Amino acid sequence: MSVASESGLRATFPDLPPVGPTGNETGGVLVRAFAATSQASLITDPQQRILHVSASFTAITGYGETELLGRDCRVLQGPGSDPAVTAAIRRALNCGEPYEGEVLNYRKDGSPFWNSLSIRPLRDDDGTITHFVSVQRDITARMAHQEELRFQASHDPVTTLPNRRALDLHLSERGARPGAALAMVDVISLRSINGAFGYEAGDSLLKQLGRRMRDRLADGDFLACLGGDRFAVVLENIDGGTRLADSLARLHGAVEAPFSIAHRGRGQDCAIAVSMGLARIPRDGPAGSLLHRADAALRQTRASRPAGLWWSLAPDPPEAALHRHVDTVAETTDAPAARSLRDRLFAGGLSMFMQPVLDLRTGGLHRVEALARLTLADGTVLVPARFLPALDEADLDELFRRGLDQALACLTQWDHEGLSTGVSVNLSPSTLRHPDCARWVGDAIRRHGIEPGRLGLELLETLAMDADVQIEAIDRLLHLGVGLSLDDLGSGYSTLQRLFALPFDAIKLDRGLLDEIRSRPVETLRVISALTQMGRDFGVGVVIEGLEDVGTAEAASILGVPLGQGYVFARPMPAAEVPGWVAAFVVPLQPNTVRSALGALAYHWQFLCLASPHPTGLDGCPLTDFISRHSTTSADARRWHAYQHDRAADPVYGRMLADWLVDLVRDEPLVE
Repeated sequence: MSVASESGLRATFPDLPPVGPTGNETGGVLVRAFAATSQASLITDPQQRILHVSASFTAITGYGETELLGRDCRVLQGPGSDPAVTAAIRRALNCGEPYEGEVLNYRKDGSPFWNSLSIRPLRDDDGTITHFVSVQRDITARMAHQEELRFQASHDPVTTLPNRRALDLHLSERGARPGAALAMVDVISLRSINGAFGYEAGDSLLKQLGRRMRDRLADGDFLACLGGDRFAVVLENIDGGTRLADSLARLHGAVEAPFSIAHRGRGQDCAIAVSMGLARIPRDGPAGSLLHRADAALRQTRASRPAGLWWSLAPDPPEAALHRHVDTVAETTDAPAARSLRDRLFAGGLSMFMQPVLDLRTGGLHRVEALARLTLADGTVLVPARFLPALDEADLDELFRRGLDQALACLTQWDHEGLSTGVSVNLSPSTLRHPDCARWVGDAIRRHGIEPGRLGLELLETLAMDADVQIEAIDRLLHLGVGLSLDDLGSGYSTLQRLFALPFDAIKLDRGLLDEIRSRPVETLRVISALTQMGRDFGVGVVIEGLEDVGTAEAASILGVPLGQGYVFARPMPAAEVPGWVAAFVVPLQPNTVRSALGALAYHWQFLCLASPHPTGLDGCPLTDFISRHSTTSADARRWHAYQHDRAADPVYGRMLADWLVDLVRDEPLVE
């Protein structure tokens, strides 16, 4: 039988049932060659029943050839196989299309392995599918590395406790249960311990402290390490009185016995003290200022330590502060009723503001993001957080259609003005599920005469891709040629399996990743670097949101994040202002120069974490000029920096320089 694949490959296989060497000689040779290939490979009939397997396939899976012949390939699927991926495989085979992707499979003994899978249909001269050929590769080691990156992104590297991102997620998921508080715990004089006994001793102390605190938590409490010398504890069922006192007494018990550390080959007892700032978690409304209130209480505690106090409770915020929206163009104290907002939105009140997305490598405009705004009759402009709650799913569909139409109309207008760029538009989960979503997009593209590649659709990370209708909708959108990005990575549901299963061409790092970059800069840089590397590994673009000042922009650029947006470049603006902004814009970043302490720390950290010396000569290093501008505190820093240019840079001096830069970051005013 002569058959051909989608790629044009033609081969001859014996007719069914399969024959041995005494049958068709050419077919027999091909079958034996196929079975001996180093790749894990198999051939099935059109009903996906296995006809031939390679020796590599049986070696990887643990199944013998006779156990597999005649069985369905689903024998390798198990409880951890992603339903979205398996559904995509079935859909491709049922449609006679090729498939490539990664899936979690299971060996005969039940052990899991990650499988890079490629399936191609073979057709006869009439175009009828006669076989499927599958080539598979065990990529468990690569996936384990990706899982390690995921773990690192949500856990502190020293204590292995959950980190700030995990704390944020915990706070967002716990709901509005009453009687809880957030405690910020600071280890006093940790740097003195590092200086006297070394960083390994300091790290050992932090690990021991983390274990002791964790052992003293009540059911439902949550402990996180925010990096360096700081921990955070969510205390549940705290209603004041003895419950609060008991919980705090348990936590303080973690430091009442000395810690054992190693110094010069001998054990050494070391006593430490802690300070704590406590803030009640509000019963209703957002907890946006919670960390800041707990941190303010912590600073008050440290100032009060001479009086013997080791913790302070922050005052509860005024009720108005709980419901304040911080990401607004303008505030209104007398908001219209929900229905009035909805009516105004669809009666001429909708406009798409544009925020530029810059190429951090060149400083040029990459595209703009279209952001919906509602303009009230008095000229007040509201952001989506103010009017989206007034909309149902049908309204959200209409908002998408109108916003998309306005955004593409802007591209057409800018083309006439000599500005050619792309635009991205947010797509809600409910609109994606609408059966006409792809048609709406296709009609809008054709109506405005826009190349599909100039449009990007941003899907929220919280979108759970577990329904065939959603995956099929994405397939239809991609068939149009538009771009697809995963928005707000780090804020919600995302998993590595989703990045593998769905063909995103870009990911956007959530602005919340930068919330604590000044209080915990090294940990934040580590997360941004890991997510950027993940983007490179997946072959997708990476955009970071929330670049509000030169420091964060410099740090992102130095760490290799290719694209960025934020107030340091431009706030969202009416579409008519974009061409003028482009003509007048001067990028605030300068090559081979660092203006901010955060940029200097990012530059040094990228080499410190690799135990690598700085690559340029000392005179040409960007840090040399930066350190010289801090002459009052830089005597030791100049010496530590010089050591980084030795061929064998001493990591101890590297960490001392990093500590000095961290202090500057925490004290440095923002440079806009």
